[in-house]
Order: sequence, then C-alpha cells, then structure tokens
Amino acid sequence: MAFVMALVVTLGSGCRAEPPLEGITVLIEAPPDSLDSRLALTAMGQRLSQLLTPGLVTVDDSGRPVPDLAESFQELSPTLVEFTLRPGLTFHDGNPLTAWDVKATYDSVREPALASPRAERYSALEWVEVKNARTVRFHLRQPFAPLLADLSLGILPARRASAAFKQAQDEAPVGAGPFRFESQPDEEHLALVPFAGYFRGAPAIPRLHFRVVRDETTRVLELLKGRADLVLNALSPATLPALEREPSLRVLTRPGTGLAYLGMNLREGALADARVRRALCHLIDVEPLVTYKLHGLARPAQGLLPRTNWAWAPVSGCRYAPEEAARLLDEAGYPDPDGPGGAPRLTLQLKTSTDRLRRSIALVLREQLGRGGVAVEVRSLEFATFFNDVRRGNFELFTLKWASVVEPDLMRGAYHSANVPSEKNHFGGLNRGALEDAALDALLDEASRVPTPERLRLYARAQERLDELVPVVPLWHEDSVAVVSRRLQDFEPSPHGFFTPLARARQVGP
Repeated sequence: MAFVMALVVTLGSGCRAEPPLEGITVLIEAPPDSLDSRLALTAMGQRLSQLLTPGLVTVDDSGRPVPDLAESFQELSPTLVEFTLRPGLTFHDGNPLTAWDVKATYDSVREPALASPRAERYSALEWVEVKNARTVRFHLRQPFAPLLADLSLGILPARRASAAFKQAQDEAPVGAGPFRFESQPDEEHLALVPFAGYFRGAPAIPRLHFRVVRDETTRVLELLKGRADLVLNALSPATLPALEREPSLRVLTRPGTGLAYLGMNLREGALADARVRRALCHLIDVEPLVTYKLHGLARPAQGLLPRTNWAWAPVSGCRYAPEEAARLLDEAGYPDPDGPGGAPRLTLQLKTSTDRLRRSIALVLREQLGRGGVAVEVRSLEFATFFNDVRRGNFELFTLKWASVVEPDLMRGAYHSANVPSEKNHFGGLNRGALEDAALDALLDEASRVPTPERLRLYARAQERLDELVPVVPLWHEDSVAVVSRRLQDFEPSPHGFFTPLARARQVGP
C-alpha cells in the first residue's frame, strides 16, 4: 500500500494529461463473465448488463423493487402479480418491446437448454400470461415474496430469447437499456453508445469505454494521466487522500450496502461451538480497522443487512469485550494455559486473498485475536484458489465481502441449512460456514411466503436468531467510492455499486 501511495505522490505531479478518447472511460478490475443477465454470475457481468437490458423492476437505495420498464405492478393475490409496461418501449434495434418479450425472457431463463445459473431463482414461477401487449401476469406455484426483486432480470427480444440465440445475445446483446452495444474486440475492452429511444431519454455521454485493468497501481496511474474518467469501488482507501488532492480528479462517496465479514467453519472443531464464535467476535475491535485501514469509509455492521435496508432490525451485536471473550473461552473448554502472553488457548488458520488491503486487514485481525489468546496463522492465496477453498469448506476462518446486499431473502441463501455447499449443488451454496438451525430455517422460509408487513416481523426475529448463533463475524458495510475525472459530471455513486448512474451523468470538455 505504501508503494501505491508513493507512486501517487511521486508521479501525480509529474503526470502529463493525454488527449482523452471520445466519451467516458471506465476502468474495471475484471472482465464480465457475460453481458446476458440470464447467464452472468459475477457482479461485474450483472452491473454491465443493467446498462443494456433493464428489467421490469429495479431496486431503490433501500433495496425495495420499483418499476423500471414496468409503469406499475400490483399483487392481485399471494400467487399472482400483474405488470403494466410503459407505453412506447422499444429495443435497440427499433422493434417494440411488448408483454410477449417479457414472457419469452422468463420462459427462456427456466429452459434447461439455456442452462441459466439463475433458473433456480424462478422455481416458484408456474407460468407467465400475456393479457395484452402491455399487460403481463406472473402466476406462482406458491407465495414467494422475494420474486419481485428477482424480476429485475433484463428483458430481451422474444426472437433472441431461446437457447439457439444464446451466443448471439451474449456477444452482441440487444435490450432496451440507456446504452446499446457497439463493440467488444476482446474480453478487456467494451464500448457502448447512448440509445436514442431509451424511455427516460438518451444519456448525455456520447460513448462509454470499459477497459479491464487488473493492477491497482495501473488504475491509479491511468486516472492521473487523464486516460480514465471513472473507477468505482476498485481502489484502496489509502490511495484516496492523495487522489483527492489532484485537481483533475474528485472522490465521491456514499454509504454502501456491501458487507465485509469474517467467515467461520461450523462443521467441526472449536468453531462448531457458538461460545467460541462469540468470543472471537468480542475480541475484534472494528473501530480502529474502519478508521485506519478504511479511512472511515465504512460503517460497523451488526449483521448482513445495512441500516438502509427496509428489513433491517436492531440487534444486540457483540461489542469489543476481551473479558467476556475470556469467560466464554474458559466456559467452552479453552482456558488460558499459562497466563497472558504465553501459550495460546487455541490456534486457527485464516485464509484471505492476495489483495493488499484484505491481507493487511487479516494481519490486524490476527493481532487482535492473538491478544485474546487465539493464535492465528494467516494464509494469503490467489483469489481463484482461495475462493475454491471457501466454496468447498476447506478453511477454519476466512475474510470475504458481499458486493451488495439488496433483498433480505439473501439471509436464506447465506444461512439456510439447505444452502450448504455440496456436490449436489455443485458447491454453489452460499451457506459456506455450514450453519444448520431448524428454527432459523423455519423463520426464513416463512418470510419468503408472506406479505411485506409480516416479512418485516419475521426478518427481525431471524436477525435476532443470527445474532445469537454468530455464524459469521459481521465487520463493516463499506462505502461506495467513485474516483471521477472533472470531465464526468453529475455522477452519483449507487449504494449498490451499480453503473446505472452513468445514464444520468454528462461529459464536459473534450
């Protein structure tokens, strides 16, 4: 990190701005896995596809679904939702967008031939009925309240929806979004241009260039040289003060919905005991980490949901309390063998990625836990290896981050016993620590079936239960941080890290 900061200070004043490309250049840290929202698994793929193929709904800052391509929607019964499309919608190719396109999109995502990784999310959907060109109904097999948020799936033309056109849609997508596809010469470059027929009006930015730059130092230098206009949530907090001093750049922040957490393996060993997990939670002092490692760009967390989420409820949490941690470890059978500073009460291994910030945070956690008698060995692994270990349960402790937390049903994905990674689900389950609690399962299942007011009550109880079980140590919700050039105006970071604010931004100067 010191190396990056030194480069900013040393090269910042010496960098001479170069003539920029026409339009706005956005640097991203990894290529999208797909531009088809039915197929994209990564956050990058989903966020780019939102610019091309919007859905019936989107989500507001609190995570509530709000109309997007739809003009309105109403729940006619617990198993029937009706949408009315906005008048005059058109696709990028000039053809009208109708209820038949909506039906074809949702029929295709459930077709085995498409092999969409999102198909399971629509298992409650029985059929899609077209009432007329602007009215479409979703019939459910059983009540499933989270479906509304999942109806943000990008709508594509019916003629392109079948599996036979899967490659064509992935390589040159057609949608009704604010930007239309122009070119993707290789996986590291993507160009989009404004769509004149966008229902909210054509964006003011004449062209968007997305360029993959994997190295953080290079991203910083590209900004300083004037060869980039936006980097979103892809720079370490330690670089930001120096970038803020650059006249050609601005640093924009707002509270984000992503969650950084310490994961624990509950399958066996010391961490199978909730008293040990709570003790670890009491040994971690989040405030200094937020202040010094994140430069204040985060909010200490008490659970998965940020305070801005409509289903958030207060819980007791586990404040920094080393004495309470010692009591819990004694009670769990891990006494201090020879007093402070001597042999540890227990030893654990913590895995993290090779990212400089994440590794430095892991080293601070090691120090904090060590002061409480929990010795920690930190292993830093290349991300693919690290993530594969996490998916397969090959860890004791790990640090990871949910990129954004929108729908509270994510709690069911992350903590329900049916979602433990296994061969059966191709190790795709999100309950990576393997929490199993029948009472929590029942609360989360019921919350997915009832109307919103009842969901609020059930999610509040679920958050209380999770606070008792401590399946992970919630650390903080990281701010959404954008570094933008002076050429990019009226861009406001989304709390979810979306690129969609680019549709409302404008370019000034050449």
